[in-house]
Amino acid sequence: MSFAVLGFYPGKDELVFEQSNNLSEKDLTPVMHWTDNTDYIGADFKLSKTQIIEIGRLASSAFPAELDFYLTSTE
Repeated sequence: MSFAVLGFYPGKDELVFEQSNNLSEKDLTPVMHWTDNTDYIGADFKLSKTQIIEIGRLASSAFPAELDFYLTSTE
C-alpha cells in the first residue's frame, strides 16, 4: 500500500499539490486513529492541522500552509 498527501485550495476541487511518501499503515495508524487494519482502504481522509504536521514529521516533509490536505492510498 502506498500513501500520498493531496492538497487543494480551500473551497476548490482542483488538485494543486501531491506528494507520495514511504510511510506504512503501521506508521500512519496512530496519526489517523485507525482501529482496524483495513480502515485506510478505499477512502480519502481529510487531514487536520495536527495530522499534517505529524505526517510531515514522519516523512521528513513540509507542506504548504494554505491548503486543505487529504491522505489517499493506492495499491
